Amino acid sequence: MKYFSKADKHAPKDVPGATNYPIFPDGSAPCRGCNASVNFYHCGEYPAPGVHDDNEGFYVVHGSGMAKVGEEETAISAGSFFYAPAGVPHAIKKDARSSGLEVILFHFPA
Repeated sequence: MKYFSKADKHAPKDVPGATNYPIFPDGSAPCRGCNASVNFYHCGEYPAPGVHDDNEGFYVVHGSGMAKVGEEETAISAGSFFYAPAGVPHAIKKDARSSGLEVILFHFPA
């Protein structure tokens, strides 16, 4: 089992509105059905919303922007935490005035 990890900068993945780097990819997380990654958002508009069969938590490390979960929308900045329950559409966008928006994502079973 892998207890320590960091973002794999050698394995970038383009996702809607961001670049994603795995931290604990599927199958390597300390508990089954969980994974973690970090997104660097570059979009100033909401991308198509994500919808998953599992829950997803978000922690804002750096920057500012907006997040929408279901019909709720709020400003986010460093230190913000929120989650999207399984089946609920969600999206994040970077504030145009922010130098960047870095968000850690955690997927966990519903």
